[in-house]
Amino acid sequence: MFVIAILEHESKVNYKTSFKMLQYITLVLSDYEKEMNKENRNASSSKNFKFPPVLPIVFYDGDSEWSAEFNFLNKTELSDIFEKYIPKFEYELVSLKKYSEQDIASFGDTLSLIMLIDKIKTSGGMSMLNSLPTDYIDKLKKNIPPHLDKLLADVLTVLLKRINVSDHEISEVTEQLYERRIKEMFTFIEQYDVQETRRAARAEGVAEGRAEGRAEGRAEGELAKAFAIAKKLLNINRPTEEIIEVTELSREEIMRLKT
Repeated sequence: MFVIAILEHESKVNYKTSFKMLQYITLVLSDYEKEMNKENRNASSSKNFKFPPVLPIVFYDGDSEWSAEFNFLNKTELSDIFEKYIPKFEYELVSLKKYSEQDIASFGDTLSLIMLIDKIKTSGGMSMLNSLPTDYIDKLKKNIPPHLDKLLADVLTVLLKRINVSDHEISEVTEQLYERRIKEMFTFIEQYDVQETRRAARAEGVAEGRAEGRAEGRAEGELAKAFAIAKKLLNINRPTEEIIEVTELSREEIMRLKT
């Protein structure tokens, strides 16, 4: 016995949501029937065949109060007269703004990871991963079953594309997910954050200078973050050349961290 969950994301109030979820439900159940018939020919023709329950969930992170109708029945004309002939169901609304990153991380499951990544609106927002509880990664490894890896990889791909992460870098993230290297996956996302911050600073002409006299300066906070990421990469035995490329620290700075 299992339940199929449908996850939808909305950044603003969508008054067609109940109808959209109805469409998704029928598509999911149609696919379920096809799969069951592949395993056992004409299984759905059996008198005892039953469809699984479907739980429609909408993630909402908009600023205004959600005012769309929850029940499809109430979106249909003459529903009081034709009630028995109209699909009636409600979707579950999850307002992400009501939950802090720590609240979400406490779940320690697949859904929590999706919700956290969904909270990242810009590359700079990835820094919130630094504030997660130290045991969160261990919970993820324990609570994410391998058969959900493909689904989770697809969701991460969509969410990371939204903040303009390149296809190559997304492939690296999903590869680490498949290999259950959750810690390395988080470290890679933090690397991307530093790179994007640096590129944005260059584009805006931000150059604060360094004591060593570099022509292109780096803010003290960014430099500290680069050292922190370099230490993490050293801890997982990444090559020195790769660390230099990612952090733009000098070889001498990397070698000092090793001692």
